[in-house]
Amino acid sequence: MKRILIASITVIASMAAFNAHAQQDKHFSMFTESQVFLNPAAAGFSAEQLQFFTNFRSQWLTVTDDPYRTISASVDWRMLDPEATKAASFMGAGVNFYNDKSGVSQYTTNIITFPINYALQVGVADHLSFGLQPAFYQRTINGDNLTWDSQWTGVEFDQGVSNNELLLNQNLNISRFDIGAGVYWNKVLETGSTFNIGIAAHHLTKQRVNILNDDSKLFRKLTIHGEGNFQTSNTNVQIKPALLAFLQGPNKALTFGTGFRFAFKPQSQHTGYFNNMHMTLGGYLRVNDAIIAKVMLEMHTLSFGAAYDLNVSRLNVASKGVGAMEFFLRYKLNYQGRTLADPTIH
Repeated sequence: MKRILIASITVIASMAAFNAHAQQDKHFSMFTESQVFLNPAAAGFSAEQLQFFTNFRSQWLTVTDDPYRTISASVDWRMLDPEATKAASFMGAGVNFYNDKSGVSQYTTNIITFPINYALQVGVADHLSFGLQPAFYQRTINGDNLTWDSQWTGVEFDQGVSNNELLLNQNLNISRFDIGAGVYWNKVLETGSTFNIGIAAHHLTKQRVNILNDDSKLFRKLTIHGEGNFQTSNTNVQIKPALLAFLQGPNKALTFGTGFRFAFKPQSQHTGYFNNMHMTLGGYLRVNDAIIAKVMLEMHTLSFGAAYDLNVSRLNVASKGVGAMEFFLRYKLNYQGRTLADPTIH
């Protein structure tokens, strides 16, 4: 009976995911580490001219034998900035890729996006950026692992028995074009502290997502995000408050919190090979969903980190508080203006 109940819940959850996943985008706990995923206008704003980023997220490990898994990878770069200083207006561009797989049905979403923007210099070191993001996505469902009432033998499910379901005979693969846009403002203060704020709109075409041959359309999504990096006086600690909010049809989420960045070693004046080291510890709240703990280590241009979601929603009865684990790796470099006199840019 327990196995029947678990199987039934899994099938219902998988079917519900067809609509829920179609209408709500994925989200990441380490959203501050690559803002180009949030807003096409943020491409190219890395401290260096070129940035590589990859992320892995696994969710609901204690709820299902087939946890939700998301992999992302991106590269973004800055153009028209030969000295790698962002001292004038510049262009940013990039490529983002997502692969999201969930549930027994292996409900898979593949998305590739192409953010591009132009950042206007509006102050001594401030920029206001406007971006666009064409995108393509594909969604598939694999029904091979699903089980049905007609396949229950009284002891176990026998997938060799006909399921008598029309679902597997329908179109289970769709591909669509998408487009988004965004605005991003980056401010540098006299103290050397910085902060940024952005607003982005996604799924402007409101395309159909009729993977089950209905007329469902993807809700347009509005995202607001911001982050500060404030240097404390007479210490090696920086305070990094951050905010992320989105509204997508009936779905909404608000995440906020603060990271503390500790300097282990100052930047060397003679060599830049892993001498500039920092560790960041942070805590965030995704309202009515999760408490997020984050740790990150930066060794000059190489960074890696992890985050853990403690589930505090009504699902914690099933999840036992285990939400998600997330890991990221990032590498940044400059590709122009290299000289032996400045080895930090190699």
